[in-house]
Amino acid sequence: MKKIRYILTLLLFVVILAHAGCMNSESTGRGGVSGIVTNSYGDPLSGVKVSCPEGSTMSDIYGKWMLESLPVQTTELTASRENYQTQKITVDVINGETVENIVFAMASAGDIFDVQIGSITSTSAMVTFYTRARAVGYVKYGRSALLEESTFSDTEAVYTHQYNLTGLVPASTYRLKCMATDENGRVLESDLKTFNTPYTMRPEAPTNLISSKTASSNIIKLDWNAATGADFSGYNVYRAESSQGPFTLVGTVNQNSYSDNEVYPGIKYYYRVTSIAGTGEESSPSQVTSFLLPGVMSINAVWKAQDSPYYLTGDLTVAPGVSLVIDKGVTVNVSSAEQWDAESEDDLVELRVQGTLMIQGTADQPVVMTSGSGAPAAGDWQGVIFDVAADLGASLIKGLHLSFAEYGLDGLSGLPQITASRFINCRVAGARSSSSRTDLLIENNYFDSCASGLLIQDNNVNVTLTGNQVVRCVYGIVCRDNKYAKIESNKIGFSGVSGLDVGNTGVTSVVRYNTVGWGSTGTGLICRGNDEIRRNTLHANIGIEIRDTAQAVIRSNLMLVDKSRNGIGVLYTGDVPYNFATASKTVTIQNNAVWNVTTQTAKYANSDGTYLAASADVGLSQASGPALQGGDPFQEFPNLNFSYVPSTGSGLFGQGYDGETVGAENVP
Repeated sequence: MKKIRYILTLLLFVVILAHAGCMNSESTGRGGVSGIVTNSYGDPLSGVKVSCPEGSTMSDIYGKWMLESLPVQTTELTASRENYQTQKITVDVINGETVENIVFAMASAGDIFDVQIGSITSTSAMVTFYTRARAVGYVKYGRSALLEESTFSDTEAVYTHQYNLTGLVPASTYRLKCMATDENGRVLESDLKTFNTPYTMRPEAPTNLISSKTASSNIIKLDWNAATGADFSGYNVYRAESSQGPFTLVGTVNQNSYSDNEVYPGIKYYYRVTSIAGTGEESSPSQVTSFLLPGVMSINAVWKAQDSPYYLTGDLTVAPGVSLVIDKGVTVNVSSAEQWDAESEDDLVELRVQGTLMIQGTADQPVVMTSGSGAPAAGDWQGVIFDVAADLGASLIKGLHLSFAEYGLDGLSGLPQITASRFINCRVAGARSSSSRTDLLIENNYFDSCASGLLIQDNNVNVTLTGNQVVRCVYGIVCRDNKYAKIESNKIGFSGVSGLDVGNTGVTSVVRYNTVGWGSTGTGLICRGNDEIRRNTLHANIGIEIRDTAQAVIRSNLMLVDKSRNGIGVLYTGDVPYNFATASKTVTIQNNAVWNVTTQTAKYANSDGTYLAASADVGLSQASGPALQGGDPFQEFPNLNFSYVPSTGSGLFGQGYDGETVGAENVP
């Protein structure tokens, strides 16, 4: 019985030990993992170390690998090989089993390449990198090795990845890694990169700001010296339409140039530029530059004295329906050649009016338009052209001082009213008009050193030229072939070929009260048409020259001609000598006075040198002559201040036609 009890006890002990062994075997179970390693293209990759905390192995020539006898737990597998990016995978080890088909698809170290860190400022930097396959990327960065910050990820898989790091700390060292996940789910990672943010300081203002025009366009181009400071972020460009401002921000750029295409011809724009630091701090403004854009005006403009001078560097056209107003005190400097458009390179710059031009100068504050050349010359620029479509009725020229043009004012179909203005050194004419659509009025102006002071021809309207002064012109006033003309109270001095050249079709046209004197050397007045030439004082080598086209009335004129220079009072120059009885175009010569020549043929000379029929010649004594207040004109000239007013008791008083005074001036 004892023996049986012993055997049972022994069997129970064995059972207990066996049960304990089984329990112990379950707690220390083992498992394995296996798989394959490939490269980016799916090819097997050998020599890759696959490891976990409990062991490691190498992939064979087929890329296969296996890790055995691993504890049952969640473990991290790492695949690594030189020139390839390390890859990690987390797996669960299962008791008594081998987890198969674990795939490492390893990216080469060049799958993220050309990492660039640029545009570094005190608070920002731009990071750019590229992936060989499409991937969704981002950047991890920070001032510590933890790379505690990151950018937003790309919204789609791309090849080029660019990120702006903002909110950086000035004067700091930053570390970063470029990260990406490709379309196969592989995680790509660049090497660690570093960069430094500069110390924050207010940038210097840009220098050498200049403005110009982009050829054949309505674009103003700005250029300035590039910033040299380390903490550079960009430039702010400001624009105004007045030198007094306000200046408005129109653009922010990184390069040292800017093109402004939101501008209009005929408007003067002002620009200034500031530099921006990385923190957004802005420099003081650069110096101001300005530019008047040439071209075809599409909006109205007013040029003001406070923004003067205006520099016109190319043709400017005031389009139909558009107005340009130039206020008193404005100066316009015109380039001597077109600067911007290659096809117009050699053309003279012009201001062409197809709409309305209002020039509103005063005696104290005139509007000045002149050559911008350092050595100006007549004909440097074309002048102001009133085109056939110009609104002449709404336009006005008053108080304008214009010089060095080809034509000061050129009316292709007439001119607006011109008054109280000066035209100097115009190569062809101070003012020219033909084919006018409206009556012409040109009064109280001054013309100096032009080929022709006034050139008014072929206008089928009424022309009035009065109170103008013309000096040092080859042809003083030319007024011919107009429907009707009144040429009155003008003063011409130092003329060359002629002081007055008239010949208008209307029989009521009058040329009166004009003085040609002060050293005029040619002909005082050339008569070609149907004008009545009456009460003029003509101090020239030939007083009046009558062409064979004339059918005029010549009355009460005073001719001052120098006998020492073989002067002639009235000269007829037709091919056939004039004969009153047979002439088809009659000329009436009555009550004129010629002084300082004594013979009748010197006073009135026909084309063959004989006496030209004249009636009621006013005889003046050789001693006292016309008794002018200025004295003897042949002794006093050239003298711009010489007075042609007769003295009290002059023999000119009451001796003219119908009892009027002879000559342009009344006897006191």
